[in-house]
Amino acid sequence: MTLLQQRSKDFSADLSKYVSRLKENPTQKGIHRLRTTIRRTETLVNYAGPKLGKKLEKALEELRMLRKRAGKVRDLDIQIGLLGAIGNRSASADRRALLDALKKKRARQAERLKAAVNKLEGSKFLNRLERITEKASESVPQNGPDPLQVAQKELAEVANEFSTTLALKPSRLHDLRIKLKLLRYRAELAEETPEQKELIERLRSVQDAIGEWHDWGMLAEGAEKQFGNRVSCALLAEIRSLFTARFSAATSAALNLLATCVPPGKKKPSSVQPSGAFAQRA
Repeated sequence: MTLLQQRSKDFSADLSKYVSRLKENPTQKGIHRLRTTIRRTETLVNYAGPKLGKKLEKALEELRMLRKRAGKVRDLDIQIGLLGAIGNRSASADRRALLDALKKKRARQAERLKAAVNKLEGSKFLNRLERITEKASESVPQNGPDPLQVAQKELAEVANEFSTTLALKPSRLHDLRIKLKLLRYRAELAEETPEQKELIERLRSVQDAIGEWHDWGMLAEGAEKQFGNRVSCALLAEIRSLFTARFSAATSAALNLLATCVPPGKKKPSSVQPSGAFAQRA
């Protein structure tokens, strides 16, 4: 059994396990594991490029929709955790009010996720997912490109792309996070070596920094809806401040990574502060 065949088998088993668990209790850990496993499965399929029939293509699309549905719950879990980390005791009443609102949203999204899983249970969804991963592992050429080399090449292309934009605006920073996440999953398909582990850790570190900024931005948007009509709200002011600080940390981490990957002769990307509209909204 090849490495990718073993990875394919593991992904299939994990998908079956985590999807089944969601039918009863969509826990924070279970939802996170489901989403990362779906991402890894999608990466394997994109890398291998298997020929799939209509039923398997439909199952793959249902898998994507399930990931997005789980992501709505995951986002709220993260925001609840961030809110609990704020230490301003003078804003305790507002914090409780926002926490209650987030928990209610989380409960609604969790029910929708469970309903989506139960809807798929009556179909041959899991069997088709297993077939998809099998076909993916079978479609990888014997002498195909190494996933690590592909990830390294694509990272250089990403650095080149961002070197022409000259600035990491908020929207571009979010795009970069998605690209780095996909590159990390691509690198994970490769054989474990010190070089592979180093690249994965570098990508994960920057991805996490940008992700934390994005998470604070979502929390800021929720707080804006809750307290935006008030002239002064200590909790909203603190969330905005933390959001701005995370933007600086995220851009710094991203620029440090991209600077090491920009081809010779290209301009290195420069950072900017959030645009007025974006900062005001969040």
